Amino acid sequence: QSIHLAGPSIILAYVIAGLACFLLMRALGELLVSDVNQNSFVYFIKKYLGEKMGFVIGWTYWMCWIAIAMAEVTASGLYVQFWFPNIPIWLTGLVLLVILFVINIVAVSAFGETEFLFAIIKNAAIFALIIIGVVFVSVHFKNP
Repeated sequence: QSIHLAGPSIILAYVIAGLACFLLMRALGELLVSDVNQNSFVYFIKKYLGEKMGFVIGWTYWMCWIAIAMAEVTASGLYVQFWFPNIPIWLTGLVLLVILFVINIVAVSAFGETEFLFAIIKNAAIFALIIIGVVFVSVHFKNP
């Protein structure tokens, strides 16, 4: 749909954005290899742009992740409310936040195992969708 609206330039925009991300990750990788005392990318910002800029970027990064986490919790609440209309969105969000808190507070290994499990589920879902797509294309599936 986006190609019909924006034209073929949307593909060029994706290529340019992907190239920018690739170059940024390469540069960050080189910085990480060059200095053994680093903790995160905020360390490099503090080192090269100053303490104030590092402070601002560090807190901005944290606030972005908090906003993303709350958006994901809200989306999860909306999904649950779609299937179970009697359950309020805030209750689902609260339950998910408690679960995430418990996973993070128990042990680092619990968080790692949970991430590993969700990565397997995500990869299995992607693989299943690819197979389903190939089957639909091969049998010339039409929308009823």
